[in-house]
Amino acid sequence: MTTSPALISINFKNFSFQELSVEHLPGFSKDNLKDACLAWKRSAEVLRSLPFDTNFGVAGTRAAWEEVLNSEVKEDQFYYFLKTYFKAYHLFYEGQSKGLFTGYFEPCLKASSVPTPEFQYPVYQRPPELIVIEDLGRFHSALAGYRIAGSIQEKTLKPYFSRRDLSSGVLRDRALEIAWVADKVDLYFMHIQGSGKLEFENHWRRLNYDGTNGYPYTSIGKYILEQGYLKPEQATMKGIKQWLQENPQKIDEILYQNESFVFFKDLGGQEGPIGRQGSVLTPKRSLAVDPRVIAMGMPLWLSAEAPCASESPLQRFMVAQDVGGAIKGPIRGDFYWGTGDQAGELAGAMKAAGDLYFLVPKTIEFKGFSE
Repeated sequence: MTTSPALISINFKNFSFQELSVEHLPGFSKDNLKDACLAWKRSAEVLRSLPFDTNFGVAGTRAAWEEVLNSEVKEDQFYYFLKTYFKAYHLFYEGQSKGLFTGYFEPCLKASSVPTPEFQYPVYQRPPELIVIEDLGRFHSALAGYRIAGSIQEKTLKPYFSRRDLSSGVLRDRALEIAWVADKVDLYFMHIQGSGKLEFENHWRRLNYDGTNGYPYTSIGKYILEQGYLKPEQATMKGIKQWLQENPQKIDEILYQNESFVFFKDLGGQEGPIGRQGSVLTPKRSLAVDPRVIAMGMPLWLSAEAPCASESPLQRFMVAQDVGGAIKGPIRGDFYWGTGDQAGELAGAMKAAGDLYFLVPKTIEFKGFSE
């Protein structure tokens, strides 16, 4: 006889959780957990370095993870590691389990170390005067999870330059350019992805997110739909890029709708992009989440449809290793597909409903979110 898992209700933002054993996760026996082990090890290394009183939200504190984080696990034993140490909780919001899952990737752009007639658009490093406050909750609990950026002017933190200002050259002649690229639309989408691989004539360098100008992210896709420039089924990343290429006179109008502007850090020959957690991202295993809901480094299970039949369904082990300006909400995620054009095709086409599950050590008394 089987019984339904108990529904654990909590009184916080209308969340509830349904407990189940790890082996009953959708697709658990079919996932190739060998490559998932690498993503977990990368996160575990960062988590081990945190103070014991670090709060992991629904997953307790760092101290409660001590046994799990210090357990030696090998690729061919990861399946048994998850079954032995973890229990799963299906996430619900207002009684619904479905959330939105999109995709992102690391684009590759040809670049030059000096400006030329072909390479005119600068990629900027973070200006030294830019101040970023990562969590305003440190100043007031009602602002937990919110961040702000600006510069000090007359002893007051004031908004920094907008995308329009920065694209018009206000930082010119300050030696803040990392490189120059040939296409402003490709550069814009590198901003959206938060990382990129620049290919020079004789070498390549990897760039990573290093903060924004502090303005909120605004979807240019939404604006394009509102103006009637494209139909909903055409408004994928590929469709938007193609439309902009065909309508160059509209490029600035469209791009300036999103005032958020990303600055980058030069990582040189780093093996992969680094997510907000501080660990290298693993293709098809790293998930960007809303950190107000899910703590960085938390193991998760995703069940969603993929943008192509060969990858569907996406029922797999994931790790919360990154965040994104558009990734806000109770059940929301951005699936990291990897580097290059093929990953970009999949990322740009992904817009799927899906379910998310927390994986929590069995030793933790799960109580859901704290008030």
